[in-house]
Amino acid sequence: MTFPILRMLAAACALALSMTASPARAEDADRSWAVLREAEAAHDEGIKLRGSDPAASLAAFRRSVQAWERLRAAGAENGPMEFNLGNAYLETGDVGRAIAAYRRAERFMPGNADLGRNLAQARGMAAEGFGGSGTVLVDSVARWWHLVPRGTRVAAGWTCWWLFWVLLAARMLHRADAGHVRTTWRAALWSTAAGWALLGGSVVADEALARLRPVAVVIAPDVVLRKGNGEGYERAIVETLGPGVEAQLLERRPGWLRLGLSDGRGGWVRDEQVEVP
Repeated sequence: MTFPILRMLAAACALALSMTASPARAEDADRSWAVLREAEAAHDEGIKLRGSDPAASLAAFRRSVQAWERLRAAGAENGPMEFNLGNAYLETGDVGRAIAAYRRAERFMPGNADLGRNLAQARGMAAEGFGGSGTVLVDSVARWWHLVPRGTRVAAGWTCWWLFWVLLAARMLHRADAGHVRTTWRAALWSTAAGWALLGGSVVADEALARLRPVAVVIAPDVVLRKGNGEGYERAIVETLGPGVEAQLLERRPGWLRLGLSDGRGGWVRDEQVEVP
């Protein structure tokens, strides 16, 4: 679940910052380097202690989260950092914030296979927590295709595209086939064409939805969706929203956000209960 190359890229971003910094900011760059090394060391410690001392491992991952968040607060903004922050959050069991960090990373690293796998894993952890408590823990707006990492869908879509044309060319060279062979050719062509359209369409849909419909990720447990922007309003739905739910952000008002779920239901939540990647 940890990927050294992305941690190296995060370090490279910090290096670039320090090299371009003015003398007046050199001290700030040094501090950023120190915080980055602290975040990485804490994460490594968490990995090392995971089997022998779970409590100490969890504490180490939480320190890693705090260090990465300090870098964000200082103005650092890049995909590898967000990816590592998501990893640290996921290790602490904070699925909601992990998904939010991964989604921010997607803006800088579209189609990255490692990021796609970890995001899918985080969404799976949220779904696995569903039980009889009446809490909505599934990904409410993520379509079925989010079960497959974006990078995998892109690669599979291009594979279907090239296979379609290869098969079509081969078919044009073998027109004198028997009836059952022609049926097999047609099935192969339709399958590859459908695979390309389906997988490619899912990637296009992701891009369109990201631009047209901002997403909010629930980070608090047992969040009540209300009919209005105030605690005095009735529940909009019986269930509560659990960490990791991704919903469309429809409207903002002071202290409140209006969310829309994929099934058409919607309502208001307090802004501190969700994170907008």
